[in-house]
Amino acid sequence: MVDKNALRAAFSERLHEALDDAGVRSRGRGVDIHRQLKSLGVDKTTQAISKWLNGEAMAEADSMAALCSWLKVRREWLEYGVLPKQQACDGNVLHLNTVGEGNVREINQHFGKVPLISWVQAGAWCEAVSNLEAYDPDSWLSCPVPISIHGYALKVLGDSMTNPGPGRSYPTGCIIFVDPEAETRTGDRVIASLPRTNEATFKILVEDAGRQFLRPINPQYPIIEITEETHICGKVVGSFIPE
Repeated sequence: MVDKNALRAAFSERLHEALDDAGVRSRGRGVDIHRQLKSLGVDKTTQAISKWLNGEAMAEADSMAALCSWLKVRREWLEYGVLPKQQACDGNVLHLNTVGEGNVREINQHFGKVPLISWVQAGAWCEAVSNLEAYDPDSWLSCPVPISIHGYALKVLGDSMTNPGPGRSYPTGCIIFVDPEAETRTGDRVIASLPRTNEATFKILVEDAGRQFLRPINPQYPIIEITEETHICGKVVGSFIPE
């Protein structure tokens, strides 16, 4: 599983870096963050903010979006460390509209949280979407790309999708985001449920002579023919590699 403590610590380091870049004072940062977020319509306790700064917790979706808007950094960088750090423009994370005397927040809904599930759970996901509320909130990750409300994340196991040469690769430990509602086409990276197994597999959807196959990136692994019992569970729409 993903080391949650490492993710929290890394987030804290990037948050401090962004605060340094923004010229926010070192002492009393929690108070400054609380005041700034409140002005953006996000009300968090100083205790919660202190946990972000100490690497004990990660900001939730609304707070993460507000922090990125204020500090002018990309959400992918602040949450996962994915470069570049700076935003391409100021309006891609948080939009604020003033109605009367109050602020109305419109968080960009393209960046939703999805549960990090096991490969056995992914196989079951093909049959019916599971109860999302049953997952531990600490196991939810923010997807850096558009994804449906039924999306989920998986941690890559093994090296069948590791490229031994140049080109796109998904090594062990890589986190992939899967959208079960996205349309799949030849050439897409997909998650599939195979016959006589309770787990899902991650492969490339390919076609040859009118027949479809699941092809690994690593040529040391066999190509799998798709049969009537094979079920495509979803399309991989994004990924990131934890440090």
